[in-house]
Amino acid sequence: MTISIPYYCKSLDWDEFMADYPPPPHFHTTVGRLSADAMHELQERRFLDRVAEAWDVPFYRRRWTAAGLDNGDVTRLEHIDRIPIFNSDDLKEALQSAPPFGDHYRFDRSAFGTMPLKIQTSGGTTGMPRPTLFDPVAWEVQGIQLARAAFEQGALPGDVVQVTYTNSLANAGWNAFNALFNWMGCVPVTTGSGVVTPSMRKLEYAREWGVDWWFARGEYLGRLAQVAEENGFDLHQLKTRFLFSFLGPDVDGHFRAKLEAAWGCPVYDNYGTHEIGLIAFEGRERKGKHINEDTCYVEIVDTDTGVPLPYGQRGNLVATSLHRSVPPIIRYDLRDLMIMTDREESESGIVSRKLSTFLGRADEMVKLRGTNVYPLACQSAVTKDDRTTGDYICVVRYVGEGISRREEMTVRIERKSADVDSAALEAAMRQALYKDLGVKVDVEIVDPGALAEFTRLGKDKVRRLLDLRKS
Repeated sequence: MTISIPYYCKSLDWDEFMADYPPPPHFHTTVGRLSADAMHELQERRFLDRVAEAWDVPFYRRRWTAAGLDNGDVTRLEHIDRIPIFNSDDLKEALQSAPPFGDHYRFDRSAFGTMPLKIQTSGGTTGMPRPTLFDPVAWEVQGIQLARAAFEQGALPGDVVQVTYTNSLANAGWNAFNALFNWMGCVPVTTGSGVVTPSMRKLEYAREWGVDWWFARGEYLGRLAQVAEENGFDLHQLKTRFLFSFLGPDVDGHFRAKLEAAWGCPVYDNYGTHEIGLIAFEGRERKGKHINEDTCYVEIVDTDTGVPLPYGQRGNLVATSLHRSVPPIIRYDLRDLMIMTDREESESGIVSRKLSTFLGRADEMVKLRGTNVYPLACQSAVTKDDRTTGDYICVVRYVGEGISRREEMTVRIERKSADVDSAALEAAMRQALYKDLGVKVDVEIVDPGALAEFTRLGKDKVRRLLDLRKS
């Protein structure tokens, strides 16, 4: 019996691949500095390649034909708005159409073993998570995207980097490891989440092994600072150069300022997704996030109508992957609220369109007395008050019956210690949240650690909404 094994080391022409998707430091002198016309030409060529492939994919062919689109109707990048948008609910339908992996690929299970493939998942808070297959191009481009960001923010070959995401079915920890190990020459310390390695032990490793910088979610960096304070551990002794993070809706910068004061170093904000990778990253001046434009075409669309919006207006981020064929990702509404600005140059010379601070999730919007409220918009008020741990969760439920039924929201907030006056903190939080949200919400002050089982702080992804409307 003859067996053919698809060896990963032979799966790509690596020199050609690196020329197509330059890793650091080459990105800064090539694709990262392309003119607007040259970038448009590159994006259009890759976009049309992905569209051609998608016509062979049942998921796209079904949706596009139903929308009245014919093969050949899209011949320019400017025709992208002729293609219908899809979201994660549509991917769930794709999975149901052809379980377990869906009909949004050009192949089925019989093709496994003909190419290197990896399964990662997204979602799964309730029920089964949503699987996504990665081929070598999808896998390695995600690593290069993140390596570009790390290099721009100050990473150097030989750096020891602590990664506080777990290498699991979730993608972020693997993505960081790939970027550091394959594309930056850094030394990853894969301690994982707080469930895998206790927070205090992480700090001890950092001190003993000379960790140069960290890859961590913003909330968890705050948790590490709290653990350090509780244990008399001076974070400044670590001499951390910078923190690579995801800060969430830190619109006024209070959260970043608190982290920087605690750690004694710059914090850089980034934005990425499970399917497409690191879409955008901050430059050294930390004024907006540069889009990895050769790998992702970004649109901002109206939350209700899906109509593309001009620069400077807030809406849902719709992403098209320019590198993924397994699977194609074309006009994917991530339902993340953002603002996009026109091309700008960073201090290091990168030129691209930019994304704003993350502004919340459109699918977590709560309607309170005619006002749209996003749970993540509570972050600023909570984190800027030194009497809190920074941890909170919004509990939404229906009250009343029949025609008088309405939505109400209670924001549960952890006080920093039992010495904090709960009544005074509650009053202050009510006022601060009313100012930020534009509507009054209930506030409940709880003791430190009380919310961990609900928010999952210390695990890979923090939850800020507990929706009881369906219970």
